[in-house]
Amino acid sequence: MIKRKLALRTAELSDEHPKKAPMSEETTSALFAQSPWQQFYNIEVSLNEALETFATPPTISCTYNPVEYASSLHCAYLRRFLDGPKRVMFIGMNPGPTGMAQTGIPFGNVRTVSELMEISGEVGRPPVIHPKRPVVGLQCKTEERSGVRLWELFLRLAGGRLDTFSRQCFVHNFCPLAFFDAAGKNITPTELKGPYKQKIRDVCLDALEKQLQIVRPQVVVAVGDYVYQTLQRSEYCKAVSLLRLAHPSPRSVNNTNWPEKAQEFLEQHGLIQFMRNEV
Repeated sequence: MIKRKLALRTAELSDEHPKKAPMSEETTSALFAQSPWQQFYNIEVSLNEALETFATPPTISCTYNPVEYASSLHCAYLRRFLDGPKRVMFIGMNPGPTGMAQTGIPFGNVRTVSELMEISGEVGRPPVIHPKRPVVGLQCKTEERSGVRLWELFLRLAGGRLDTFSRQCFVHNFCPLAFFDAAGKNITPTELKGPYKQKIRDVCLDALEKQLQIVRPQVVVAVGDYVYQTLQRSEYCKAVSLLRLAHPSPRSVNNTNWPEKAQEFLEQHGLIQFMRNEV
């Protein structure tokens, strides 16, 4: 059911493919004719179907999937910023409670999405909402500190235009789910336990391998240790340059002066030229 709803939403947002063809040889041809963002999104739809089959451990009270309930904004982001292969792909961990969980966009604090990206739209609600973790979409008043740090640095290094940044760079999250315990604490994929943690990692990595074939980056930048360690398993990443950028979250240890340190990292690895679309 969810796959059909998301596919329908994709069709509604697409100018080129107003509806999906029936399964036939024409379907195969249509698949290859789809734009990169649609192919990417179809993989997310399949990933979400797989994630729904997993039994959630008792330590997790709620899971939010903003790719589903914020599909309007999420698809608008893909449609605008994923128009073809990119030289550099930044991969974060999972949605933040006041960022992607509200907007459907990786590291997407509301001000970044509405003012810098100029993306707007309706945001639905998760099936089960934790009372301490409301979803109010673009009405959220709390800044996502990680998103502010990351996107404002990228914007500044790209000369003040995210369109310039997106010519050769793309930002994505490894896992589409946000996890909360009974008290409403945000549980990161790093903090998951047992077989559930491994299942989440494996199914998300399988989807990412397919997405990497669409984006075809020459440099993959893992944002944080969890993603970096996980991408050591990626067959695609073994053939390209895999780098680790410290996560911008204030929760991270020894993470003062993140923008300065991150800029030094980007300069050291020669990535700013791609962010400025200079090569």
